[in-house]
Amino acid sequence: MNNKRTWVVLGGTCVIGRAFAREVAKAGNDVVLLGKDDDDLLLSANDIRARYPDVEVMTLPLDTGNLESLAKTAEQCEEAAKNIISVFSALETVYTQKECGKDLGKIKNMFQINYFSQVYFLSAMASVLQKQGCGEIIVLGSAAGEYGMPDNYAFGSTKAALHVWLQGFQTQMAQSHVSVTTIKADDWDTVGTRRYSFWQKPINPQACAEACLRYAQKGVKTRYFPWYTSLSVLFRRFLLSLNKSPHVKDA
Repeated sequence: MNNKRTWVVLGGTCVIGRAFAREVAKAGNDVVLLGKDDDDLLLSANDIRARYPDVEVMTLPLDTGNLESLAKTAEQCEEAAKNIISVFSALETVYTQKECGKDLGKIKNMFQINYFSQVYFLSAMASVLQKQGCGEIIVLGSAAGEYGMPDNYAFGSTKAALHVWLQGFQTQMAQSHVSVTTIKADDWDTVGTRRYSFWQKPINPQACAEACLRYAQKGVKTRYFPWYTSLSVLFRRFLLSLNKSPHVKDA
């Protein structure tokens, strides 16, 4: 990137959010960390300040339970930024299918955070970035949104919805020279999927952060991370194709 950014990081207290914030701060960019827990946000902010004292770091609360408040949060981000604004989102919450079966409210909570909160916030930020006529938006998706596995299809459906919305959003923002990059991360660390792909292993947060930034710099629309995640998607789609529906007898 040729110009200094103010990176707005949603999910500033999760491991990948923190890693991404450190990565952009290392390059001299300012950071606005958004999250729910004030204490955790402060820890993340102080970590960056200690590493990169010349970088400005700000924290803002993100109330995913109040969608109407997100437009105000977007305004605060615009007011705080002294540079070109870019956005990285690692917002995510996960429940197993068994947990969702016991408490349907968990499905609602996943859609609230994984889908609606990001859609509302990014829609509110769209006009800011369009006015700039440049900038990057990176959203961390999941390979779980590529198929419906028995263990986590409720979670996967929230990611699938987000992926589809981002496809249209990419086209809209490209008209204003704003790139939107979707990273479909391997879902080894989500729920109950590890037994399906023997080559999977936990994601390295730093490597993921570096890849996200690298793909955004190139203006890439969609990528899997790590590279073998595409193999996992094909493999599990193959497994699903082998599952036959039970025969239904005629009345």
